Amino acid sequence: MADMPHSPIVGIDLGTTNSVVAAVVDGRPEVLTEAGEAILPSVVGVDPSGRLVVGQIARNQHAALPDSTIASVKRQMGAMDPLKMGDQTFSPPEISAMILRRLRERASAVLGTEVARAVITVPAFFDENQRQATRQAGELAGLTVERIINEPTAATLVYHSIDERRKNVLVYDFGGGTFDVSVVRIEDGVIEVLSSRGDTRLGGDDLDAVLLKHIADAFQDEHQVDLRQNASSRWRLLRACEAAKCQLSSVETVTIREEFIAEKGGHPLNLDAVVTRSEYEDLIASYIDRTIDCLDQALRDAKLSVANLDDLVLVGGSTRTPMIPDRLRCEFGLEPSRAVDPDLAVALGAAAQAAMLAGQSAGPVLVDVTSHTLGIAAVTGQSLFAPEITFSPIIHRGSPLPASYEEAYYAIHDDQEAVNIRVYQGEHVELERNEKIGEFRLDLKNPSGDRRKINVRFDLSLSGTLKVTAQQTAVAKAKELTIENALQVFKDEQLESATSRLDELFEAAEPVVIDTSDKTYRWGPSPYGDSDESQDSDQPATVRADGRDETAAPSPHLASGTREGLLLQKARAAAAKVDGEDAEDLNDLADRLEQAMASQDTEAASEIAAEIDDVLFYVNQ
Repeated sequence: MADMPHSPIVGIDLGTTNSVVAAVVDGRPEVLTEAGEAILPSVVGVDPSGRLVVGQIARNQHAALPDSTIASVKRQMGAMDPLKMGDQTFSPPEISAMILRRLRERASAVLGTEVARAVITVPAFFDENQRQATRQAGELAGLTVERIINEPTAATLVYHSIDERRKNVLVYDFGGGTFDVSVVRIEDGVIEVLSSRGDTRLGGDDLDAVLLKHIADAFQDEHQVDLRQNASSRWRLLRACEAAKCQLSSVETVTIREEFIAEKGGHPLNLDAVVTRSEYEDLIASYIDRTIDCLDQALRDAKLSVANLDDLVLVGGSTRTPMIPDRLRCEFGLEPSRAVDPDLAVALGAAAQAAMLAGQSAGPVLVDVTSHTLGIAAVTGQSLFAPEITFSPIIHRGSPLPASYEEAYYAIHDDQEAVNIRVYQGEHVELERNEKIGEFRLDLKNPSGDRRKINVRFDLSLSGTLKVTAQQTAVAKAKELTIENALQVFKDEQLESATSRLDELFEAAEPVVIDTSDKTYRWGPSPYGDSDESQDSDQPATVRADGRDETAAPSPHLASGTREGLLLQKARAAAAKVDGEDAEDLNDLADRLEQAMASQDTEAASEIAAEIDDVLFYVNQ
């Protein structure tokens, strides 16, 4: 898509579980909402009619249509493993592009102008391939990606953007799929990242998974049925566990209840399990220990002690787990700050950075650092018959961005025709313990004497794009490589084809209608309040896979994305595949449910939906 220099630049938090888009409006960062919702679930699918669905509707259909729905794609970024969705396959950047495009549509509708530029955030510990895949996803979504910035760094921009005192801040970012920690120094309008650590395979998804395993193991012991073996049952259980996890942030005991979640010998089986907060905390303790280890490493890298910290900031939805602030208070003696909603802070910070790039604000200067050491494979030792190949660093972890460094190397022997420049990232001398991210060949001309010398230069941009240049001494021509691993990004013709396919999918999708009178979430205290204030309630809760709390009043709204709407779709689809009385019953129930939904009769709709669920269970046997 052609660049639109006068279009607004938005900030996007492309999350594993949820995504958010924000912009600076009237001088303040605001989250742009749709139908009153600030977040967009990072879930993509195709409904029974083959139409693309993104967000809450896709999330709601995952249990019924697991083969047609994709979630947590962020964990696949940086790889090109095909992901099956319905009768088509997509790459991870394409799925992420669908989420980004929906956010772009939301932003365009709310702001009243076409949005084509964005700052997108990524985990601080994302490697170069993952960053490039994110940039590619933005391009597929029709966005010019002005900058890729680290998530904890973005959050700092909204917590301390107007603070002029020198402060050392530790940002603890525990999201749905990744964990990051950054140590940041703020002084005289400059935000400088001193160190970053993280784990791209540690997040709220893992907390859900360990609770799922606990419940599934108990169910299997009781009924000799493994709920994980059936995709639909597994997803229903996962949704219920996720809802239970959220409830345990404010209550001591949760009952996970799912009717007809499986069958045995032709008879339906129900799930009814009680989980206490202490049981859940025992299950996740080892994961929280891993985050504390990352914090200790980040402090060592920054050459600071706990006593040097002035503030500890919580970012990411997983930080609502009471055990996390409790552990941090114990370890660091600081009261964790949650002045900005943990789910929204990253997007708001990205919006602040976007405004700075657009010249809208004279805010703080952002000085970020590289989170991985970058270098090449090089021969050490004297033996030409059994040379030892090790990792030779050029840009070290923690170097301020942008970074440019050059090192001299030598051809192994005279008359060598070429060298292969193999680029790696990692922290180990042993080459195989690092990750290869690119390779190219430099042809040599008469390499003897000084002409055996080869200068290798690394240029790492603010957005994390790495350019590697190799040049033989006394030879004018250099060879360059921009790290865009050929196995992990689209070629020009592939990009055009993928963009066309996405255009076709979105043309057939249901259009987004935004009520621009909805209030946006501004930079400030969490609109949901601080979960710590009410987390000690003794009232038990019962949660279901649709995420609703049975102790709370039912939602007054019935739409296609609700449980009732999903069962309506399933009833229509099943009626078309069966004959006789089953088809008549399903169509009759579907008609009644449609009428109840249209009249917003929640009680009648819930009862009819339960009848449909029963009929579908036996029809599908």
